[in-house]
Amino acid sequence: MKRLLVATLASLALMIGVAPVHANGTSLIFITAPAHRDTNGKFINDQLAMQLTPVGTIGALLYSKPSPGTRWAVDPALIEDVIDMSDGYTLVDGTIGVGKDFAKSFLAQVQELAASGRVDAMVYGNPSQYWEEHLTPHEKNYLLGASQKRLAGLLKLEVGAPTSYVSVNYFSLPRQTVIDIREDYNTIQSSAIYMDPLDLENIRLSLTKLFNPSMSAAVRALLLDDLNQNANTLSRKIRLAPGRFTVTSASQNLPITIINDFPGVAKVNLIINSLNERVSAHDIKGITVPGKSKIQVMVPVKVLTSGDSALSVIAQNRKGDLISETQIYELSLKVISPIATWITSAAAITLFLAAILQSLRRVRRKRSA
Repeated sequence: MKRLLVATLASLALMIGVAPVHANGTSLIFITAPAHRDTNGKFINDQLAMQLTPVGTIGALLYSKPSPGTRWAVDPALIEDVIDMSDGYTLVDGTIGVGKDFAKSFLAQVQELAASGRVDAMVYGNPSQYWEEHLTPHEKNYLLGASQKRLAGLLKLEVGAPTSYVSVNYFSLPRQTVIDIREDYNTIQSSAIYMDPLDLENIRLSLTKLFNPSMSAAVRALLLDDLNQNANTLSRKIRLAPGRFTVTSASQNLPITIINDFPGVAKVNLIINSLNERVSAHDIKGITVPGKSKIQVMVPVKVLTSGDSALSVIAQNRKGDLISETQIYELSLKVISPIATWITSAAAITLFLAAILQSLRRVRRKRSA
């Protein structure tokens, strides 16, 4: 019951700017806002500029004169936006932003409070606990630690760790949004072991932003589109080079090239299927592809009959997750079957013996004459 009351008060504070009072007499002020930048760092709008002023909806919570026991829980995602704004910034439409000085003052105030030991980190992006647990299970402990680390790095000061989500309740998300987020998360999970740690952290946190309950549908759609593109790029970092082959013998090795654009070593399996019964091939497992490189793998095939066929090949990681797009290799099978070879050879021998026999008959006739 106590936890539910604190969570309810915290959610109310986020909506109306009131600091909830905890059981130990201290109050906690939440400093957060939905994302204002796309993944390329461009500001979507300039609403944040006015919110950071001493009379703005966010600034007023920071510049007020609270009681001595007050602490501030700060969203690292917001501080990233503020730091970017403090250097001067441009909106997506090309307009120069007006919040540079407001951002500098706001950032200095947060750093002053952190220096006095009164700042804790919020979970990055202030996501809804419901959607985090529903769509990205097993992320909670990671997010708590990563959020503290990210805020401390941004402020260059020690900060307290978050212990739980602030936003806990369900809010409506479009069905397609849920599908896209789940697919993007699976792609991130499959690629995680190959990625640079900072790149992995950035994309995991960018997904978390989407679960902020105060984010507008338009901004969420824009950020989701960015995430979809990044996940699509990840899914192509390990790929199979295209090709087509002419097979001229019953057993032949086909050279298939695997490309790894990740910085880390990739251990992969090739899952291979023939698209008809003219040719057979088997999976190849335990292939090691160094980071930022490509290797050629020889795939043995056996031809059963001449004609056209194809192989369907896809890469899989050690956990069984698919990590590449399917590549279709067309095959032109120009192989004489063993039966046809035997028949042809037998016919040639028969003709040869017939020629010898006829020559012998001619010799006998001459002798008789």
